[in-house]
Amino acid sequence: MRDLVQRGNTLQATLIVTNCNKEFQTKSSSVMTINGAAKFQVVLIVSCNQHIYYNLIFIRFYKVRKDDDLMYTITLSSSYLQIENKIFHADDGTWHLIKEIKARQYSFDINVVMNIVACSTFAALYDDEDLMDFELRGEDGAVRVHRAVLAACSPVLRRMLSGGWRETTEGHVDVPGTSMKTLQDFKSYIYKHILPDAGLEPILLLASYYMMPGLEQMCVNRLVGSLVAENACELLHFAAKHRLTRLLLAVLDYVQRGVISVDDIRKHSMRTTRPCDGAEAGVSSSTDIAAPASQCRSDVNPMAVPTSTDNV
Repeated sequence: MRDLVQRGNTLQATLIVTNCNKEFQTKSSSVMTINGAAKFQVVLIVSCNQHIYYNLIFIRFYKVRKDDDLMYTITLSSSYLQIENKIFHADDGTWHLIKEIKARQYSFDINVVMNIVACSTFAALYDDEDLMDFELRGEDGAVRVHRAVLAACSPVLRRMLSGGWRETTEGHVDVPGTSMKTLQDFKSYIYKHILPDAGLEPILLLASYYMMPGLEQMCVNRLVGSLVAENACELLHFAAKHRLTRLLLAVLDYVQRGVISVDDIRKHSMRTTRPCDGAEAGVSSSTDIAAPASQCRSDVNPMAVPTSTDNV
């Protein structure tokens, strides 16, 4: 790395890559701290086949302190990599593939600008009991929330809560096929902007149904971040079954870029005695989720989300 310049919330550097004649190697940049709040790193995974070098360039961006209530994004650009103003959200350190290059020696520029998106405004209300006036009811229990917070995070919930629907007068909405644990994780995102390490599929279904693209993209990023040949078939089946366009295109993009080998997926599928089924993972059908809210969405396509893979 050379020409490293860090000023406030900006970072600029040139990375020089020289690969040796090895079948597989990993190269990492130093971990760079931006404005004392978040860290940024670049990693290359290089494979060599008959003197052809395949370089996969990954980046990760994450908070320095887990208890930080602020939300950060970076805008990344690189003239050599032909990337312009690509946005990434701070998370738990998920690696994001940004480019594939076939070269032995090269150098590329990285320009990063970090921004504070917003504070987790509702975090202080998370444990408040006095002002909670609504319930999300799952199969095995209910989670208490604030109407105003729900309305602020989802246009679907806002329409339901501001209209003359039964849920508005009764003070609760039933979410069939959803566990109390999933609803608690859903609430944690709404109030604190945090997600669990596992069980993201049912949260993704809620995000899609309630038209919350930010939550949907975070779930997709986490799921494809742990994508391997063994679960690629299952994720593809789950995405297609529930019409989750973001997840479907993200998985296909990883396959197309060579992060996941088609041959490895084929070998795993041939060893599997039965086909992947998203329902076997304990995920309910999207048609069962939050059915009462469908009354307030008669003119809205619940799957009407952007299909670009630029956010992957």
